[in-house]
Amino acid sequence: MLVKKIVITSIFFSLMITLALVFRPVPYASPENTMKTFGTIEKVFKAGEHGVVFTLEGDDRLFYIDQGLKRGLHFTSLQEELPGKSVDIYYVKYWTPIDPLSKVKHISKVNMNSITLYSAIK
Repeated sequence: MLVKKIVITSIFFSLMITLALVFRPVPYASPENTMKTFGTIEKVFKAGEHGVVFTLEGDDRLFYIDQGLKRGLHFTSLQEELPGKSVDIYYVKYWTPIDPLSKVKHISKVNMNSITLYSAIK
């Protein structure tokens, strides 16, 4: 009986720890916790009401700006001007147990020709 309680308790705590890791919030962007990638914008599309997503040519990841349209970005101008342009994208270094399944990276900064189009780095 004692072994059964230990096993059930262990499973419960393991599940709680896994859920906490999966659903923890994305940390705030800073120069120390970002990674850089570069490429050519293939597509720009909306995600939800205020989110913006970029795809790069030859890259299967999605680069996401949370609340980007509330932060001064204009979707129609992004959609018309960015496809085919080379950009540097900085995204937050962040890991969860579902990362192998999820290809979404949270953008902290976007540069095009040394001009910053968007930045959330503190």
